[in-house]
Amino acid sequence: MTAFGSIVTFTNLFPSAAMPRHGLFVRERMRRVAAATGASWQVVCPVPLVPKWLRRRPIDRAFATMPAEEWLDGVHVHHPRYRHVPGFSMRRQAERMADGTRELVTALCRERPVVLDAHYLYPDGVAALRLARELDVPCFVTARGSDVNVVGRDPRIAAQIRAVASGARRLFAVAAPLCKALADLAGVAEERVTLVRNGVDLERFAPGDRSAARDRLGLPQDASLVAGVGRLVRGKGFHVMAKALRKLDARVHFVVAGDGPEREVLESLAPRGRLHLLGARSPDDVACLLRAADLLVLPSESEGWPNVVTEALASGVPVVATAVGAVPEMLASPLAGALVRAGDAEVLAREVARVLGMPRDPARIAAWGRRFSWDEPIATLECAFREAFAA
Repeated sequence: MTAFGSIVTFTNLFPSAAMPRHGLFVRERMRRVAAATGASWQVVCPVPLVPKWLRRRPIDRAFATMPAEEWLDGVHVHHPRYRHVPGFSMRRQAERMADGTRELVTALCRERPVVLDAHYLYPDGVAALRLARELDVPCFVTARGSDVNVVGRDPRIAAQIRAVASGARRLFAVAAPLCKALADLAGVAEERVTLVRNGVDLERFAPGDRSAARDRLGLPQDASLVAGVGRLVRGKGFHVMAKALRKLDARVHFVVAGDGPEREVLESLAPRGRLHLLGARSPDDVACLLRAADLLVLPSESEGWPNVVTEALASGVPVVATAVGAVPEMLASPLAGALVRAGDAEVLAREVARVLGMPRDPARIAAWGRRFSWDEPIATLECAFREAFAA
């Protein structure tokens, strides 16, 4: 298909050589959109320039090592810098992000037609909308969860969002509840926000040899394995599962792919020998973990569209998760698992035991999971981008 325009994705959520697992869901979506439309595609991934003496967090040190640009899987990714002081300049972050990226984005938009494609409402979406207004180019913005449900609760940030949201060519959100929340936050009609969920890679996530997967990851063959995937932070609720583990049969083990500041907390809460912390893992390793698992848990306090739930289902693995974001939609089939309330280790333990005791039917669970392929969302996005370029 002949390219008819250029998509410039504007987001801090994108993989890099320094952080290869960061924002994989944005890359997976937009590489499919570029292929479907035939548009050329580049990425502007702004990097916060934190003063050297304040780089205490690993992520700030990783940002400091990023080159100005890199090619990743055939995609040109730019890393312009903008000034940022963690904990102090969040309310000015969109302004500073726009200032730090203006020259680059202007250069990329000189050849029309161009559509700016921003992911994460604040600061990325607000910064992109400011630049789009200056450059007179259409801008799409996608909300993904915490940008609306957490960051957007700050009154000053909410005011910035409302000031620019009406200028978006299209507003997207990855879950139905998030569509309404975004419309309310942005002060726009609900019909202005389009649902475009994430999809699941059905080539990577599918049922497989459970025993071989356990051997590859060094996990016990004779245990019931409950998997968790995500950052080890309080909001993911893995500490609740660590507590619940004490209420479950000794053969039930908890295996987590991810890293973060709650690692020691989990180790202190879980029974000795029944917690396996694998650290941050590649998508292929996550797929292997899901093939090895009997169950996935996601006891989060909040979510938008948690990809790992559909990845587990496509792998033939049931899920026990809190009823947040789009999770109730994902688990609408009785085959898919169970919903629990956040923070209740007693209820979580009970539902984990119940689902583990159900007859295992990976083929039927995987058939349900395949409903969440990329086909529908990419068709919606292809239509939106074609309309924007035509206009």
